[in-house]
Amino acid sequence: MRTVAPVKHLKRYRDRHGKLRLYHRPSGTPIASVYGTPEFFQELERLNAKTARQAAKPKGTLLMVWEAYKKPAFLTLAPATQKGYEKYFKLLAPFHNTPVREITSATVSEIRDHLFVTKGRRTANYVMAVLSVVFAFAVEKRYAHTNPVKEVKRVRKPKKAPRANRPWTAGECRAVIDRAPPHLRLPLAMCMFTGMRKRDALTLTAAAIDKAGRLTFETSKTDEMVSVMPHPLLKEALARRPHPNAKTLAVTMEGQPWTSSGFDTVWSRFKAGLEKEGLVEKGLTIHGLRHTVGGLLADAGCDPDTIRRVLGQKTLHMALLYSERAKRARDTHAAMADFDPFRLDNFGEIEMPTIDG
Repeated sequence: MRTVAPVKHLKRYRDRHGKLRLYHRPSGTPIASVYGTPEFFQELERLNAKTARQAAKPKGTLLMVWEAYKKPAFLTLAPATQKGYEKYFKLLAPFHNTPVREITSATVSEIRDHLFVTKGRRTANYVMAVLSVVFAFAVEKRYAHTNPVKEVKRVRKPKKAPRANRPWTAGECRAVIDRAPPHLRLPLAMCMFTGMRKRDALTLTAAAIDKAGRLTFETSKTDEMVSVMPHPLLKEALARRPHPNAKTLAVTMEGQPWTSSGFDTVWSRFKAGLEKEGLVEKGLTIHGLRHTVGGLLADAGCDPDTIRRVLGQKTLHMALLYSERAKRARDTHAAMADFDPFRLDNFGEIEMPTIDG
């Protein structure tokens, strides 16, 4: 008498046409080979091995949580923010396959210290910020019970370290605007006299200029609507832009839209030349112009909400900071009367569209 040994992990049945159907039960994968042939057993063995490898992978790894986080929440971030998150998450590669529940505050502390020594304070703190966002998502989805990053302090800035993105002085503003070639002058003027971010200055089109001559646009980072009447020097730069029919307002010398890296290269070279001549101090950044405008608005007595709306910020945090700095430094800013034409009252009328309904 012949006995038929059952084959593990195999599901077989005949469909309504009488045809034998074979499936690998754990994965639900159909098996095309003829039942009982060497090819059949080879295919079944391959599917069993694949399932075993997948089962052996630890659940809830840092990489797995990261990929899960990217599907709903990540897509709402600005492209530049997404790129930054990806960049700093890659630095956590040694821990990508570590289950998040095994990552403790001590682990995070070691990560911070290692990155501080090898990459510097700024990178270490950015990685901590990204890791905290991932853990907040992990807690929400029950991959982890707590966020260990909250228990670890960021690397403090040395007391004597220069301030990042410091405001520009009036003399530096004048020197840059006076000496910048037309293709560089326009994006610099847009940042200098509106406080817009570099990305917006490089990507705005002629559609951003309304019939009244205001610059009206939605910020790329926060999706906030901003509308400002350009400063006279910005109006002049717009009127004299080298390629008025180009796709974007700001373009390269050849009339092509700027790339971020291309602009940074040209700006760095131009800035280095001014530093050698002693016309500007070290530490000028394009983002520092946002602090410049925020400070000027605060010095002029603008309330925090007006500052927030001019700069296209979602919250009052930075606007309140500018206001507090202005109060502390009111006496030392008395010399701003000599800043003309870089005083706020020459910025032109600031008008805000109704965005609250």
